[in-house]
Amino acid sequence: MLKLSAVYAIAPEVDFDVVIRGSFENILKYMRKLGYNGIELNIANPFKIDLAYLRKTVELHGMEVSAISTGLSYLSYGYSLSSLNEDNRRRALEFFRKYIDISIDLGARKVVVGLARGRCSRKEHDKAMERLIDSLGELDDYAGKRGSLIVLEPLNRYETNLINKLSEALKIVKTLKNTKILFDTFHIMLEERDVYDALNIAGSYIGHVHFADSNRLAPGMGMLDWERIVFRLIRTGYRGFVSIEARAEPSLEILLETAIKTLRPFLL
Repeated sequence: MLKLSAVYAIAPEVDFDVVIRGSFENILKYMRKLGYNGIELNIANPFKIDLAYLRKTVELHGMEVSAISTGLSYLSYGYSLSSLNEDNRRRALEFFRKYIDISIDLGARKVVVGLARGRCSRKEHDKAMERLIDSLGELDDYAGKRGSLIVLEPLNRYETNLINKLSEALKIVKTLKNTKILFDTFHIMLEERDVYDALNIAGSYIGHVHFADSNRLAPGMGMLDWERIVFRLIRTGYRGFVSIEARAEPSLEILLETAIKTLRPFLL
């Protein structure tokens, strides 16, 4: 069975338009009323959160934490797993070890490597990739010891020049024990020939999923065939959460309502 969540920002001051914002308790209450099963937390600073409050509030509303996202740390502080500045890279690794700990404490057991991989100049690309691969190796080891999973997200070329293609991510993931692919329909659609065939290629290496339509609005507001996507995802053997990561336009309420209305017939 697939379960549905949406990505919520714990960093209200950071400008990032594909996360939901607002009163945590009110959003959880509304999502639960609509039929969502969980919430994905994008946390800017893992050392500055009230873990007990988050756990208690999520449980109180009968929800789960589906994953811990990390991109807001890069947008807030510039810490990068590929940085050629070793102090910066070490700080990023310190954040990620804390994210992994939080993923255990909140029961998610998944940590996303997305924007926090960083970006680099064309001249520095090879060195930055070496740093990134070294960082992923360290995190893979730590995640294994703690019982968590790293999910590496191929991102489109407009957001980074490090790991855009699914094939690039798979090459790395296949060398690691506790790392899988985060399959994001929007990024995959921009970088691959066919988002539907890409699901078959990723197959059993899929560890987490983000859904947004072709225009990065809610599923059902663009051109993607969601019945085809969900059925192909199920055929890969993936079971667990898919998270809505889309622009809240024209409103948060319409985003959440449209997404679950579109996907609910196919999720069971």
